[in-house]
Amino acid sequence: MPPVISVIVPALNEESVIGRCLASLQQQDLPPASFEVIVVDNGSADRSREIARTFGSTLSVTVLERSGVRISALRNFGAAMAKGESVAFLDADCVAPRHWLRQIVDLLRADDFRIVGAQYRIPADSSWVAKAWYGDLWRMKDGPVSYVPGGDLALSRELFMNLGGFDETIVTSEDTEFCERAAASSVPILALPSLSVVHLGTPQTLEGFYRKQSWHGINVHRVFLRDIFHSKSRKAMLFAVYMLTGIVAAVGGVCAAAASGNVAEALAGAAVLTMGPLALALLASMERKKWSLLPPLTVLYAAYGVARAMCLLGVGGARKPRGAAGVPPHAGQATELLG
Repeated sequence: MPPVISVIVPALNEESVIGRCLASLQQQDLPPASFEVIVVDNGSADRSREIARTFGSTLSVTVLERSGVRISALRNFGAAMAKGESVAFLDADCVAPRHWLRQIVDLLRADDFRIVGAQYRIPADSSWVAKAWYGDLWRMKDGPVSYVPGGDLALSRELFMNLGGFDETIVTSEDTEFCERAAASSVPILALPSLSVVHLGTPQTLEGFYRKQSWHGINVHRVFLRDIFHSKSRKAMLFAVYMLTGIVAAVGGVCAAAASGNVAEALAGAAVLTMGPLALALLASMERKKWSLLPPLTVLYAAYGVARAMCLLGVGGARKPRGAAGVPPHAGQATELLG
């Protein structure tokens, strides 16, 4: 009898986290015979595949390998090999709650013409970076949404195939683009906080945060330009353009001050650069009713804006392997304050 649902887990050098991911699937309250797990490895140089295979005695685990491709291709390949009526995408650095699969199955049985999922939760021992940017449950969407991240997304296999799967031509933002394409086909997207998974790859350092935003910014402009008027990336794009203008103003102000000796010119340029992040941090602190978040959010908005501005110039996008700076190879696009 074929499984009811297939869980697709893309992986690349995930030995530090994939065991926790698969252990959470091992503990699901859905009968093991009702689901299969397909790990699609992108040519890991560590023990990721070996660790995944150790779960074969308690889970129906298939480990496939497809090297040198993007995460969208890994997910598509896993879905093509899936035997379940539905597919659930779970990143290797995510831990699912016990009821995760059962609830997904119930939701899709009730209506299989929709996408279900949730935003990520952060690990309990997270740093100020993660807590300030990702941490509060005030941003946990409940109900119809425009987007759920690819690391916690499920739908019927037939619907996934009909939509054409994830776009393999873009490096990042493939989940945003997929949801925008689904919405254009009138497919409802439903977020439920109870389906939220813990994202072990949440950036915990300022450097890791900057690198993640730089990485995710690589293709945001491409996705945005496909449908300028309906893209969910409008705010992020506008902020990136603002920050690029601010960087130019700040550099110009320093140069002008050096030439004229008028420090005010340098301060004026710096003001343009910092006003945007400060204003957004102020609005977010007011909405969350936590004034203590104003300083860290100002720093994080500035880092976010600079990273995205550099992407507009084609600079950035470099990633360190897992463990080098807490930057996971397959960190799905988690909820961000600007998208």
